[in-house]
Amino acid sequence: MAQERPEVPRDEWRPFLDDLTRQYEGSDVTIEVLDPSSGDLYQAEKLPLAYIEYDDKDDIFSVGVGGRDPRYPVVLRHGIEHPRKILADTVSAETPRVFDVVDGEGTETIITIHRHAA
Repeated sequence: MAQERPEVPRDEWRPFLDDLTRQYEGSDVTIEVLDPSSGDLYQAEKLPLAYIEYDDKDDIFSVGVGGRDPRYPVVLRHGIEHPRKILADTVSAETPRVFDVVDGEGTETIITIHRHAA
């Protein structure tokens, strides 16, 4: 699946992720980790997006969900240390926004941002 998505150049990660946060803050997000050694695991399923970021100093990709209303009062953070690449799809208004983050060990994390109905 990841091979089908174009790769985001590393020098564009910060602005790309900042833009995603601005566009989709509050939208539902699903985080799925595909780990060859332990199998597939959902870290979050349709929780509101708080932020998506890349910290180049610590070399960590982070996505935060929740923290926006009484239903999800705490921000839960999923971090990926030493990401190797980010693969992002091209989208239309009718489809969810999906991208993959691959770490140095080959573990793939799929982030799906579900669009709110207009």
